[in-house]
Amino acid sequence: MTPLIEQIIQALPALLICFTAIYIFHEGLRFIKQRDNEQRKERAAHRDREIKEPGERTAQVNDGESEALLRLKLQAAERFALYLERIAPDRLVMRLHQNGMSAKMLQADMLRAIREEYDHNLSQQIYVSEKTWQLIKNAKEEMMGFISATGDGLKSSATGMDLSRKLFETASKVENMPHELALKVLRAEVRSH
Repeated sequence: MTPLIEQIIQALPALLICFTAIYIFHEGLRFIKQRDNEQRKERAAHRDREIKEPGERTAQVNDGESEALLRLKLQAAERFALYLERIAPDRLVMRLHQNGMSAKMLQADMLRAIREEYDHNLSQQIYVSEKTWQLIKNAKEEMMGFISATGDGLKSSATGMDLSRKLFETASKVENMPHELALKVLRAEVRSH
């Protein structure tokens, strides 16, 4: 055989692999272009449907959004109602008082509990009215002030039981405790929705 034919026979497998790779690459590009064209057509058809039927789609989204928003508002109202109930002096005493506590220890625990629960529910303020949020903040501040003033008025040797008794006595003389006022406004806001 001639050297030229021998070289062609030796190069034939490499040429076949090269042509096969080019063919596969070409077919792959054709497939990708075809898929992209189909996706473009689908997006265009979807956009056309949205333009032709904007009212229906908007109404469905708005109904879904308003239901979700109402649910979030109600959950926020529930959390704030629970918070306001939990910062009532009698509830705080029942939850936090332990035998052998000093008045200062109980006072510190009560103030910490009010702050922690407030911080825990802070993000829920976006779901209530500004007026309601202001009353909740005021209730927190006034309850902390009430507990501080009551505890500070006791002797340094006073026990947690002494503070509890004094808190109950003082609270019974107040017509509307701050948490009760905020709770009334919160209930009215929920009923108005």
